[in-house]
Amino acid sequence: MALDLATFLPYRLANLASKMSEEFADVYQQQSDLTIPQWRILFNLAQFGQSHAKALCQQAGMDKSTVSRAIKALIDKRYVVSLVNPQDKRASLLALSHEGLSLYQHLAPAALAWEQNLLASLTGDEYATLLSCLDKLHTKLEA
Repeated sequence: MALDLATFLPYRLANLASKMSEEFADVYQQQSDLTIPQWRILFNLAQFGQSHAKALCQQAGMDKSTVSRAIKALIDKRYVVSLVNPQDKRASLLALSHEGLSLYQHLAPAALAWEQNLLASLTGDEYATLLSCLDKLHTKLEA
């Protein structure tokens, strides 16, 4: 039995995710100087608040070295600040700076508009089914 990449789910999802990231990059790169890992960290910090690098790796689904480089760049650009973690002095907490929050507030509407445009090709029921299927697959992989 040969493997057909046209129906092999990991291949299809990886290609779709890559294509979506490339297309979405056009949206935020027109308005900022962020890379894909940087915008993912910025948006995660905006949604979840203060976090540490390890949690950001899990939240954003990226490896430690990619997250570390993105965090360093975001700190250098003054979008993120590093704070002393009162519970663990060895692991600093990361948070959006005023500039980072302002950038997020500027980019979020464009992100939502881009997503709405993409999802216009699905019916409401198809979108609900897609989310349900993704949740089930995620749960299975986490088990």
